[in-house]
Amino acid sequence: MKTTELTQAVTTAPAAVLTISGLRLVLPEREIHAQEAVSAVDARQAEPYSVGWLQHAQQRWPVYCLSQELSLLAAMPAERSTCALLGTHDGYMGILCDEVSTGQSIDPQQDLPPAMHMPDTPIQGLIALDEDRIACVTSAERLAAHVARMAGA
Repeated sequence: MKTTELTQAVTTAPAAVLTISGLRLVLPEREIHAQEAVSAVDARQAEPYSVGWLQHAQQRWPVYCLSQELSLLAAMPAERSTCALLGTHDGYMGILCDEVSTGQSIDPQQDLPPAMHMPDTPIQGLIALDEDRIACVTSAERLAAHVARMAGA
């Protein structure tokens, strides 16, 4: 059986870790344009598959709630306390998180083990955050494309 060894990260470009029900997603910190409390999310007239809106740059942007398996949730779990507003080529998109941690590093990234390769996954690789925790490497664009696929857009 082939195993993948994760190495300890070395300080490089600043990154953020989004924690969603135990799942840790790492993406470049520059892709997070704002962090807001969940109470700032307006749930009135939400788009299909979204849980509400967040006001930013004089516009309303959809906010989505993902499960640990990266499926769309229709309701906000109680542990979600933060909304990370991610910048994409189409504008912005909010992702509800339990926690957002900035100032992390993203290198070296390990390839996904063959068992984790799935079509259209937003996960690019894995990274060791410390001795006990790993995270999935992604990007705002990959998450936006994943949400669009899940919502049937």
